[in-house]
Amino acid sequence: MSSLKSPNLKRKKTQPLKARTKRAKLEIKDEVPSCSTASATTKKVKVKNEEDTKIKKAKTKESVKTVCDPQWTEYELLAEQYSLQLNVAKNVIELFEEGNTIPFIARYRRNATNNMTAEELRATKETYEEILTLKNKMTTVIKNLEKSAALTEQLKRAVTCSRTIEELEYVYAPYKTGGKRTLAERAKELGLEEPALTILNNTGKVNLYDFILENKDELKDVSAVEKGIVHIIASVMATDTEILSALRELRKNTNFAIKTKKAVTKSTKNAAENKESNEFKFENYLDFEISVKYIKPHQVLAINRGENLKVLSVKVVVPESLSHKFRTLCFNKWVNKGEKSPQRENIMKQAIEDAYSRLVEPLVKREVRSELKQKAERASCDVFSTNLKHLLLATPLKGKAILGIDPGYSNGCKLALISHVGTLVTSGVIYPHKHRSNNQNSEKDITMLKNMLLKYNCELIALGNGTACRQTEEWLTNLIESRVFSPLDIKYTVVREEGASIYSCSPEAKKEFPTLDPNIISAVSLARRVQEPLSELIKIEPKHLGIGMYQHDVKKKQLDEALDDVVSECVSFVGVDLNTASQCLLRHVAGLSEKKAQQIIDHRSKNGPFTSRKQLLDVFGIGEKVFLQCAGFLRVGPLTTEDATTFYKNPKSTKLDCTNVHPESYDTAINIIKKVGLKLGDVGETNFISVIKDKLLKVSELSAEFSSNDDTVQLILDALSKPLNYDFRNDCPKEPVFKKGLTSIGDLASGSVLTGVVNNVTHFGCFVDIGVGTNGLIHVSKCNGLNLQIGHKVEVKVINVDIGKKRIGLQALKLLM
Repeated sequence: MSSLKSPNLKRKKTQPLKARTKRAKLEIKDEVPSCSTASATTKKVKVKNEEDTKIKKAKTKESVKTVCDPQWTEYELLAEQYSLQLNVAKNVIELFEEGNTIPFIARYRRNATNNMTAEELRATKETYEEILTLKNKMTTVIKNLEKSAALTEQLKRAVTCSRTIEELEYVYAPYKTGGKRTLAERAKELGLEEPALTILNNTGKVNLYDFILENKDELKDVSAVEKGIVHIIASVMATDTEILSALRELRKNTNFAIKTKKAVTKSTKNAAENKESNEFKFENYLDFEISVKYIKPHQVLAINRGENLKVLSVKVVVPESLSHKFRTLCFNKWVNKGEKSPQRENIMKQAIEDAYSRLVEPLVKREVRSELKQKAERASCDVFSTNLKHLLLATPLKGKAILGIDPGYSNGCKLALISHVGTLVTSGVIYPHKHRSNNQNSEKDITMLKNMLLKYNCELIALGNGTACRQTEEWLTNLIESRVFSPLDIKYTVVREEGASIYSCSPEAKKEFPTLDPNIISAVSLARRVQEPLSELIKIEPKHLGIGMYQHDVKKKQLDEALDDVVSECVSFVGVDLNTASQCLLRHVAGLSEKKAQQIIDHRSKNGPFTSRKQLLDVFGIGEKVFLQCAGFLRVGPLTTEDATTFYKNPKSTKLDCTNVHPESYDTAINIIKKVGLKLGDVGETNFISVIKDKLLKVSELSAEFSSNDDTVQLILDALSKPLNYDFRNDCPKEPVFKKGLTSIGDLASGSVLTGVVNNVTHFGCFVDIGVGTNGLIHVSKCNGLNLQIGHKVEVKVINVDIGKKRIGLQALKLLM
């Protein structure tokens, strides 16, 4: 990798295609000899005018750029807000500006980021984008102030010193056009700015009686004049950059609290009924107080929702120490300056009180609420992202035929059996619950199910967890225990149904199964979720998978971007076979888009399978930049084991294409292989792996010898010590089978010990499917020190059951892997 620079980084703006085309046409046109002197002269004048215009625009742009430069650099603010080292912040910004993707940076640029994880990089990117938004808004504010002739050096400094959107809005609020004028503005219009600044800076004596105008209410007496002057001085104090900077530091060590109460509102009968039902949801917050230091993200989002529904009133409790420190700052800067006088001291004290109570304290409260909301939204995105990641990276059961069952009552249970490669081989519908009273029809259902399993030698059933799941599970368990399916050793697992019905009606599903009943497509999806969960679940929008926390209280764009990044990360880190991957899978690989994925498939269809990663550069639309981002995540190898010998005889093919080693590091990898006395053709073989693991290779020495870096060398050694096409998902916990016996919440009793699957994780605990149709909650205080994740099988004890509210309290006993 090229050495990363550390200057102030500016966002590069690409000239629009139309402008580039127009300029190119003009340049070509100018090279053509002119037939007439007049037209040539006209053309020269035209070109000159255009050049003059460009120069003026450049000067204007440079002027605005100079004016809008903040009093901080992007990397300084990023380092401060995300607690990074300055050099790491610089490197991360440069990597983002170069268009590098998060999976690429996380795997192949660890040396530049101090080994930041993909999650940390996502959070850093969000913070950096917020900084860029702040800079853009700062530019807009400066331009608006220039237009209205309100920009002064002091105001410009206040704007460019702002370190948050809230602070910028606070400074700019008095100058917004069309908005309500502030008390300070009104006082300035009355001509009180000059005496106010004289008193503030103590540069002379002011006789308030000189400003009395009996025909104006705002200046009718001395107290009115004094009031106007106080408002101006208060405004100056509250927007002073030094004071705001000091307040920013004070806030970090101030213990704020959030206090909520039941909101008092007048309402109609219907509104009162709705409010009463909402109060039940927010009963924990009707009289609630907590320190900001200890409030949890889910509590912040719940309080905000309750406030929006007018169920709760929310107050930020600010300790007296902050107002005392603010007064001290103002006294030291202004009051204790110059000659003392009772009149000035009285006015300054009033101004300080007014500045704090009317301007500073509300600003602090807004910033506290804004920061809490921002952190809570980010935490909500993190929870959703983490849950999605564990769901997508569940262990696949490749190479096995699986029967998917989408259970139902009157409409029957839909069956879909897929082959070992995921293709649908047969389907049908049975009615085990509708025919329970009719033994003859029930026997037909059993026979149909048995023949289907025997014909295709299928021993695994994926049962959807929706309607009639528990009854179907009990029915299946009885058949298995009665050895109805003998000689097959039938096992079943309960699969999450969320999103299956949505996918079954999607254009992508219709494209693959144009004539198939959507209910059967749902059953196909359930079976594929067990066979290859990643490939199947990426077809569904993450928000439909039921794994979030307060997802509707988070900005849609923020959540969508975070989830898209997680999908790309999972697909990329697992790796994709370039010769067999679908367009749906390819488009999620880092650096690729839907269009580029289709171009790869078109090239593959026209020219046959790829024989090396480098052939990607032959695909129309794939350049060096795209290749750099995606190549390490794409695998290229023989389609079958029998083809391996012939495949690797091709000089363009290399076994490194089936590892995590990036093509940019192939030379280093080959040098390391030669150094330990091994052959490139043996990569992935058992003996090769043993030698790499047994050799006590020193990473630092290898990186120095081959002009690389420690992180890249370590990545190469890790890749060489694993089989070809290694899939790390095999290390993940397996999906369990539920125990038989419990089918409803009414069957539960306190003290019962059960097993279940974690299917959602939040900041306040984990939801576990224990097979009764209602998820139980393991509160964080009852997790027994276990780090539970989606898909984990856990043994739990029932603590309490509330059938009316459909709530089950659980305690974690142990993790069952």
